[in-house]
Amino acid sequence: MLLGIIDIVKTFFKNIATRLQLPSVIFAVVFAVVGLAFVFLAKRIARAVRKTNDIKDNDRVYITFKVIGLTMLFISLLIIVFSNLNNF
Repeated sequence: MLLGIIDIVKTFFKNIATRLQLPSVIFAVVFAVVGLAFVFLAKRIARAVRKTNDIKDNDRVYITFKVIGLTMLFISLLIIVFSNLNNF
C-alpha cells in the first residue's frame, strides 16, 4: 500500500518536472509573471507617466496597464491549456 503511494508521488513529480521543461510552458509562465507585474504595478506606472501622485481608478493609463496585464494572464492561460491538448 505504502509503496504504491510512493510510486504515484514519484511519477507525479517526474511528470511535473518534464512538463515544466516544455518551451510553451516556460513561455507561458514568463508571460504570466510579466502580466502580474503589470497588474500590480499599474498604479505606479501611471504615476510615472502622469508625473503626479493622484491617480484615480478611472485614469486611462492605469486602466490600460491593468487591461494589458490581465490580457497577458489570459493569453498565458490559453497557451498552457492548448499546449496540454496536444498530449491527449
